[in-house]
Amino acid sequence: MEIIDVINKFNIDDKVLSFSLLGKGHINFTYLVKCETDVKYVLQKINNVTFKDVDGLMSNLCLVTDFLNKNGFESIRFIKTKDGQNYLKVGEDYFRMYRFIDDVVCYEEVDDLSLVTKAAIAFGRLHKTLDKFDAHQLVEVIPHFHDTYLRYQNLLNAVKNDKFDRVKNCLREIEEIKEFENEYPIIMGGIKDGSISYGVTHNDPKINNVLFDKKTGDIRAVIDLDTVMPGSYLFDFGDALRSLFTRDNEDSELLYLLQVNKPVYRAYVSGYLSEMSNVLTEREKELLPFSAFLMTMECGIRFLEDYLNGDVYFHTSKPNHNLIRARTQITLAKRIHDSLDDLREITKK
Repeated sequence: MEIIDVINKFNIDDKVLSFSLLGKGHINFTYLVKCETDVKYVLQKINNVTFKDVDGLMSNLCLVTDFLNKNGFESIRFIKTKDGQNYLKVGEDYFRMYRFIDDVVCYEEVDDLSLVTKAAIAFGRLHKTLDKFDAHQLVEVIPHFHDTYLRYQNLLNAVKNDKFDRVKNCLREIEEIKEFENEYPIIMGGIKDGSISYGVTHNDPKINNVLFDKKTGDIRAVIDLDTVMPGSYLFDFGDALRSLFTRDNEDSELLYLLQVNKPVYRAYVSGYLSEMSNVLTEREKELLPFSAFLMTMECGIRFLEDYLNGDVYFHTSKPNHNLIRARTQITLAKRIHDSLDDLREITKK
């Protein structure tokens, strides 16, 4: 089916003038659709290899975005098909459409600490708004995504099997990961005992997923909600700091460049707590610095497991790419762990 025929299956009361590929996304094919009334839409072909449960994915998205929009947090507004469905299935392909959010800007990299604080406010505001939402309504589109201890067990299985005779290349990294094995169940254990909230998490809290108003610089929306799932707010907090600390060094072998940037941590935690201080439990506040360690080490575990399994999940572009990535994350995780007392003091202040 031609793209224009797909577009015409959605319930837009407007004449389509043009459509063109939008952005450089690695997951979904995305098109910008322009209409006669100057209204713009986004059409996406959903990657049903990455997201096998398309119905669960779209159910999550529609429930969460509807809730956000009704509660004053601007978000994507999905367009139903002409027969009232949340998405369109054409053969083996799946499509969805939503209103384009105009007059906004996002940032791939930031050196301005005020933008770091704004991004933290955006994710804090997202969490605070969704704290009133029942996370049990959502499905895990990627099951056990941040179950760090399970990720660790999967790595140990990969070490045991050693399918590609690669264990000999990463003995040090395996031992470094084993050193912290008692800490990997902490957040999931807190969810189970009730000391940590079971909420709605974004699961890709990079700064480039925050849209700012072009004119005012105000926060407009948080996007890329495909991985929205039930979990702990700590997952997003820790993963956001991980990405801010690594920046563009994730694929580099220059490990000496990795640092725990305390001004960045201070800027992020101050912005986040300005929204979430009255929402988080005491245990969650205590674990904010630890979450940055845990999410970083978890990422290292995932890269190393993929390396041992033959590079089947993460795309690689050079020899030992996943091993290099794993070393980056493990090195940073250890440096965060060494800095936990300082980070706790910043959090208290």
